[in-house]
Amino acid sequence: MNAKRLLGSLAVLGMTLAGCNLLIHHLAKTSYRARLLEKLDHLPPQADCIFLGNSLVEAGCDVAAFQSGWPATNVAPTAINLALGATSPVEHFLILHRALEQPLRLKYLIYGFFDDQLNDTPRGQWSDLVGNRAFSYYFPDQAAAFYTPGSSLRKWELRVIGHVPMLADRSSLWGKVELLRRRLEDIGLPKRPTNRFGRVADFAALEPKDIASFDERCRAVAEGKAGFSEPVRELIALARQRGAAVILVEMPMPSSHRRRFYSLPAWGQMRAYLQALARQQQALYLSASDWVRDDANFEDATHLNEQGAKLFSQQLAAAVARLSL
Repeated sequence: MNAKRLLGSLAVLGMTLAGCNLLIHHLAKTSYRARLLEKLDHLPPQADCIFLGNSLVEAGCDVAAFQSGWPATNVAPTAINLALGATSPVEHFLILHRALEQPLRLKYLIYGFFDDQLNDTPRGQWSDLVGNRAFSYYFPDQAAAFYTPGSSLRKWELRVIGHVPMLADRSSLWGKVELLRRRLEDIGLPKRPTNRFGRVADFAALEPKDIASFDERCRAVAEGKAGFSEPVRELIALARQRGAAVILVEMPMPSSHRRRFYSLPAWGQMRAYLQALARQQQALYLSASDWVRDDANFEDATHLNEQGAKLFSQQLAAAVARLSL
C-alpha cells in the first residue's frame, strides 16, 4: 500500500512538473528574447547595418530616422536593430554570431554602450541569467566559454538548464507575477510613472550608486589597462572578419548623468583609454553622450524617448557617413 501511495505521489509530482514546464515554455514563446531569436532566423538579406546593444540602443536607434538622415549623395545602408534590453556583451556577441550565420553583406556594426560596459567582467551565474539574459541558454557552449573558459562542466550545466523551461525561462512566469503584484500594490495610490520598459524609477538603478564608486571604477580600468572584455573583443573581431566597420557609440545620456559622472577627470581618462583601445582593435569611436542636450528627449534616467531617438539617429547617420568616406 505504501509503495502504491509513493508511486501515486511521484506520478502526481511528475505531472505537476510537466504541466509547469509546458506552461512556462508557452509563456516564454512571447518573450522579447524568443521573438528576437525568431527575427535572427529571418533577417532581410539586404540588411548591411546592425545596431547592437542593450535597451539604450533598442530605444535610442530609430532605423527609419537613421536611413532618412543619411546624406542624399550616398545610398543609405539597410539598417536593422538587434538590440535587446537588460543584456550584457556576452548576449550581444551571441546575437551577432547568430545574425552572421545568415548570408549578410555587413558594412556597419554600430555597438552602443554607456559607462564601463565595454570593460565589465562577464558574469553568468544562476542569479545573473534571468530575463533577457537567459538568451545565453540558447547557445550554451559559446556562453560558457565567456563565463567559465575551458570548463566542460559549465557547458553541460548550461545545456541541461536550457532544456528545462522551469529553470531557463523561470523569469517568464515570475515577470507576470511581479506585474500582478505591482498592480495590487498600487491600488488606492497615485499611479507611478511608467514607460515602454516599465516603471521609470526602476531605471535609476542603472546609474552608478555614487560618484566615488564611479570614479574608482573608471580609474581601475584606465590605470589597470585591462582592455575590452573578452566578449567585446570577440564581437569586434567577428564583425571585422566579415568586412564590417565597427563603430562604438557612447550613447546619449541626460544632463544629470553627464554632469555627475562624465564631467569627472576619471571619465575623461577612461574615454581616452577607450578611444585608444578602439583604434587598436581597428574600430571607430563616437563620443555621442552629449548629442541630445534637451532632457525632454529622455523618458527616464537613461533612455531616449521616441523624439530623442529620431534626433539622435539622424545625427548618427550623418556621423557614420562621414567616418566611412
